[in-house]
Amino acid sequence: MQEKTREQEEALGIIWHFRERKIKDFDRIIGKLKEISPGICDCLVEKGFIEIKDKTIELTPSGEKIAYNITRRHRLAERLLHDVLEINKEEIDQSACEFEHILSDEVTDSICTLLGHPKFCPHNSPIPAGECCTKAKEELESIVVSLDKLKSGDTARIAYISILEHQRLHKLLSLGIIPGKILHLHQTEPAFVIKVDETQIALDKDFAKNIYLRRST
Repeated sequence: MQEKTREQEEALGIIWHFRERKIKDFDRIIGKLKEISPGICDCLVEKGFIEIKDKTIELTPSGEKIAYNITRRHRLAERLLHDVLEINKEEIDQSACEFEHILSDEVTDSICTLLGHPKFCPHNSPIPAGECCTKAKEELESIVVSLDKLKSGDTARIAYISILEHQRLHKLLSLGIIPGKILHLHQTEPAFVIKVDETQIALDKDFAKNIYLRRST
């Protein structure tokens, strides 16, 4: 794949954003791209990231991949800032713009796993799925189960947390319930009593059914 710059990533992300919303106004898209750099369109064409024909802009396969990844990183960064750090939606975009250019694929997948593979950003735009999302789905169908399906005395490793509400997610994280931790289930009635590290916690079923674990062998 051709090497890309920060400006090119941002431009490809903008094209993805317009296409996602089915906006085909050529002049509007070009105007937005020129806000990044007057010559950005020519550069994207030369790099083989886009094709312009009959006043339409199409992403090439290489451009599609970059646009997909930059959009995924940006929206996951927004979720992290909003859900975990509790930053207001109005303030997260600029910080997410910085994060999206420095996150590696490994860190991006780790954030996605931590947040429970969210499907939408705080602004309700879809988050492109990653390999970790596919893997989580496959594991869920085989060896990963939700906490409410375990029996008293079971021990398992936390795989991911599937909670969109940031208050609930923040509470779990503050209690040390994070992916990778070993969880011991002591009882299921009248509440789910678990132990993570040296902390014992009681959870209701609504919490328990959103914590997914990989059974210990």
